[in-house]
Amino acid sequence: MARITIRLTPEARRRARGKDDVERAALAAFEAAGRGEIHFAPFTAADNRYGLSSRMILEVDWLPNRVPDRVLRDPGAPRPAMRRRPRPD
Repeated sequence: MARITIRLTPEARRRARGKDDVERAALAAFEAAGRGEIHFAPFTAADNRYGLSSRMILEVDWLPNRVPDRVLRDPGAPRPAMRRRPRPD
């Protein structure tokens, strides 16, 4: 499973009564929204309303040795839909 990093904006950090409570509530809201790229999802923690957004982060590493010629995914990850080529008329 990918590691999830939760970053609070300075204002959210200042308003939070308990940073850990807000992070747990944000993670629960992220899970409830279905994970992945989210532009906005509201949630509440300790009677304060917050909003979250998520972005994919691509981690790039230099691999000097031989690597597989295919994409590797988590076993539970959905497969991307295959695109069909248009028929030549």
